[in-house]
Order: sequence, then C-alpha cells, then structure tokens
Amino acid sequence: MYPKVSPKVTLLVSSLEWGLCDMFLSMNSLEWKDLLSNPGPDGHIVQLYQEPDFYGEAISHFAVEGLIRGESIILVATDSNWANISKHLERHGLDIPQLFERGQLTLLNANDTLPKFLANGAPDGSIFKPLASQTIKKARCDGKYSRVRWWGEMVNVLYVDGNGNASHKLEQFFDEVAHEESIAIFCSFLMDRYDPRIYDEVFANVCSTHSNVIPTRDYLGHRNAINAAVEEVMGPIEGPLLQSLVSWSGVSGVPSSQAMLLWVKDTAPQYFHDVLARAKSYDVPDGKAANNE
Repeated sequence: MYPKVSPKVTLLVSSLEWGLCDMFLSMNSLEWKDLLSNPGPDGHIVQLYQEPDFYGEAISHFAVEGLIRGESIILVATDSNWANISKHLERHGLDIPQLFERGQLTLLNANDTLPKFLANGAPDGSIFKPLASQTIKKARCDGKYSRVRWWGEMVNVLYVDGNGNASHKLEQFFDEVAHEESIAIFCSFLMDRYDPRIYDEVFANVCSTHSNVIPTRDYLGHRNAINAAVEEVMGPIEGPLLQSLVSWSGVSGVPSSQAMLLWVKDTAPQYFHDVLARAKSYDVPDGKAANNE
C-alpha cells in the first residue's frame, strides 16, 4: 500500500503550478503498447524487464502490430526465449510456419549470430552493418514488404554476460541502422529498474541510444510509487524543488515517473538511494500488475 500523499504530489504539482511543469511533463510518456504499435519510421525502443510474461507480451505486441500493418518482422532470439515469444504469438492466433513461408517473419538465433560480427569481444561495425542490411533486404522480399520491424536480444546477451561496453557499442550500431534503413527497432534488457547500480552508467547509455524507454508494464503504478517516495523522502515539490524540477534539462523518451527519478539522481543525489528503495517497496511487480489488468 502507498502511504497517504497530498493531491499535489499525486499530480506532481498543484494546478496553480501546472503551467510551470508543463514542459517537464510533456516529454514522451505514451503507454508502452502505444509506443510499440506505432514506433515511427526509425524508432529505437528499449524495454527493461524482469518478468518473462511482460517480456513475451511486449515483443509479441510489437510484432503483431507490424504484421497487421503489412510489415515484415525480424526476430533475433535465444532458443529459450523464442519458446516464450512464440507462445505469445500463437495466443494472437498467428500461424508461425505460414509467416515463415511467405517471408513475413524472419527468425535468427542470437547466440549463433553474435559471433559473426564480434572481434576480440566487441562488435565490428564494418561486419555488422552489412550483415544487418542484408537481413533487412531479405525481409523486404523484393519490395513485397516495404516496412520492416526488428526486435533482438543480442545486446542483452552481451549485457548479461558482463560485456556492457560491447552491448552499448552494438546499440549504437543498431541506432545507425534504424536511421539508415528506415526501420523500427525494439530490444529488451533483463534489468531491474530499481537497482541503483544501473544508474551509475548503464541507464544513461540506454537512454542515449534509444528514442523511447519502457521501464515498466504499469506506468500509473510506477508514477504513484515514485511520487509517494519523493514526497516522503524529500518533501512536497514546491519552492526551490519546483524551480529545480522545471529548469532541469532532463531526458526525452521516458515516462514522467522515470524522469523524476533521474532528476533526483542528477540534482539531489544524497536522496536518490532512499527514494529508489522507498519507491521499490511501494511499486507493484510487473507480473502482479498484469494480473490486475
């Protein structure tokens, strides 16, 4: 249960202060399903997950929405995670063998594909980008499918293996591919949004290479948890705190609740660990959030 908080915190600020915070709150906070349905011509979206059902649901939603629009889908998965993803695709009534046969679905094995472009443990762009281009060209089926969506977990494989630098470099190459090939790219990281260690460098890298970040299934629950934690640890958002919030340059492409966390980390780091821990205790895990929908 959340502690009792004032209406001011529930809305981040009172209605009288709303105009001052309009710029801060206007940063892209579309619900994750809306983002994955319409990622844009070269959007690069990332999901942070811990719960396998949220993982499978998000990937299948991204793929199904593309198929509905007549797009071609590329999935790069490990064997174990393909079992999860295919189960979710089948729940949508998709005939996976038929999609393979007509060339609208391409499946690559992440563990087999990674070594093809790694050199001394790091991705080689001169190998990776032509390989990605060839894969995309094949997925277009000689113009049959002009639009392509790509989801993959090779960056996550590198990250989980402890090779964060290689993971970040590969994300940079993927971001270039998204713009050069005009395709939407989606990836998923096994990452705890409440782990303070990711905010030292990893999360900044994630934000720098993606147009949008999906940190949770339940945006409302996340916002309530962060707002309650901020008021309990730091006090109401007013006066100097309000001025700091509205003048903060911030980041784009994250929900306002995640931006609030980053603001605390950047401007009041002495409170950050307490806010993070308190918010985690108030938040609802993604698996339980799904059961409440």
